[in-house]
Amino acid sequence: MWKGVRPGVYVEFTMDDGENLDGEVLYSDDNQKFFMFQRPAKSGRQDSYDVYFYRHENVKEIRIIKPNASFSYPELDLEKVTARSNRNERQEQERMKLFEPDVPKEVRNLFEHLSKTLPGEAQLSVRWVKPDIHVLEQTVIKPPYSAESVQERSESVKAKSERDYVRKLFYSERSSDS
Repeated sequence: MWKGVRPGVYVEFTMDDGENLDGEVLYSDDNQKFFMFQRPAKSGRQDSYDVYFYRHENVKEIRIIKPNASFSYPELDLEKVTARSNRNERQEQERMKLFEPDVPKEVRNLFEHLSKTLPGEAQLSVRWVKPDIHVLEQTVIKPPYSAESVQERSESVKAKSERDYVRKLFYSERSSDS
């Protein structure tokens, strides 16, 4: 019954409970015995889709309505995928340092706030270097972790600008706590 059901094929099928569905197959796994398909979203934008997962065993009957022999997945840039994976791993390793027993909860909260607030690649620039939080390239937050303890590492204009930006983020974090 599942022969010929591959990505890009438009199918109609009947579920065990009698429900009739149709859509474009995105993925079908004969080993795991499930498939994924999409159909236009019931609500929302016109160009959006609802995606469904079903087990093969829950389908009573399936018919291929429109074959699509020219379907192909877009090429993946494996370098980007690897870089993203490595970045996520480094980020998680930094985050895990915060869960050591001697790290105060306020440090975890501040670290999380800065990590989520800083844009894109700058998120990687929040590091826990006991007992300080290093932010971006030139800024350090020292105990007691107040706005006044946000310091720049050098006297450069960039360092002072970073410090002021981090203080602003620090104040926004403190005001959201109250």
